[in-house]
Amino acid sequence: MVSASAQTSSERPFYALHAGAYDLLITDPVDPWADAVHDRLTGAGRAPASILDAGCGTGRHAAGLIAKGHRVDLVDASAELLSLAARRCPSARTIRADLCEMTLPPAYDAVTCRGVLNDMITDRDRAAAVRSLAGCLRPGGLLFLDVREERASRERADGTLQRRQADLGDGAKLTFTTRTTWEQGTLRVEERYDVTRPGAPDQRAGYDFTMRPWTEPELRAVLRDSGLHHAEVSGGVGRRTADRLFVVAS
Repeated sequence: MVSASAQTSSERPFYALHAGAYDLLITDPVDPWADAVHDRLTGAGRAPASILDAGCGTGRHAAGLIAKGHRVDLVDASAELLSLAARRCPSARTIRADLCEMTLPPAYDAVTCRGVLNDMITDRDRAAAVRSLAGCLRPGGLLFLDVREERASRERADGTLQRRQADLGDGAKLTFTTRTTWEQGTLRVEERYDVTRPGAPDQRAGYDFTMRPWTEPELRAVLRDSGLHHAEVSGGVGRRTADRLFVVAS
């Protein structure tokens, strides 16, 4: 059975129809995250490491870790994003998988997962996803997470219209508009995509979906239930906003 988050990955224009514009619109720096992961692995005596990048997107952060000497395998539920990541990281093995249903052997020194766990809405899917990530770790391996923090996410979800534009080349432009509101513990996101090309009809698409941020106690409980009893939780790394948590669990 395909989880709701994997279904979103296959349907959301950001991950499918307009996957090629993802890096033009999401420009958070890579180095802080890659440095933080690399430094922790080095301190743990696990560098160079075998890493699974779960929900790899276009492979920007995987490429940063590869540049530091690590071996990285790529996992994503979006075929389009995974294809982009494979081109960016030609040495990496690619795996298309639903993180809630993923069954890989415990072969990795580390698993990294940025942002994706916010797409798991139900308790069942959240527990299943973290359990599948933890199950990929060798004994003593480290799980690195980036998740949305509930209180700060609620404060940011004020319904303000946000607009960004990307130059697609040859005169084509993509205007990405998003509005986020808070409803009963979740973020309700409305996205609109408008593409203009000289001499061609405008192309428009829209997608509405839900995300669920995390509280620190909930996060620690899910990690413990997955066999990870030690977790360090701090502010987000490499993010332009203050609504993220950086988690290192073992």
